[in-house]
Amino acid sequence: MFSIFLSGCGDSVEIVRQARISPDPSMSVAEALEKYPYFIKVSWSTYTDKDGKRVVQADCDLDVAANCRTVSEASMAAATRDVRRDYFQARFVISSFPRKVRALEAAHVTECTNGTRLRLADPKYLRAIYSRELVRFFCLEGLNCPPGPAK
Repeated sequence: MFSIFLSGCGDSVEIVRQARISPDPSMSVAEALEKYPYFIKVSWSTYTDKDGKRVVQADCDLDVAANCRTVSEASMAAATRDVRRDYFQARFVISSFPRKVRALEAAHVTECTNGTRLRLADPKYLRAIYSRELVRFFCLEGLNCPPGPAK
């Protein structure tokens, strides 16, 4: 479902950025992620996994205030107090021949100030992002960081 044939050469990040995959092959992966209204920044990277597969990762920083606009200011302050970074992470794998791109994983990640990293993967995230639907990654899932150690 998440694959598409790609021809030509190029670096791994650019191959994934230009790929057109399900759930909406009318737009590229880059268009879907970079135009999602609740992301403020998308950072791309690539690595080779333990099985030798080329993986491209997009880390998309969330606009938490816009995403959780119905949450009270006091609740938002309490929920984000110990959060260092809150982002969506999409991973794509590129097979070598014929060259194909497929979504490997879509997850919401919260990095806490105490070093804890909370991660919730859900294949529905990518479909919602392609559809420009609001996904309440942080405010309704209860992924608040545990308080840090006493100082």
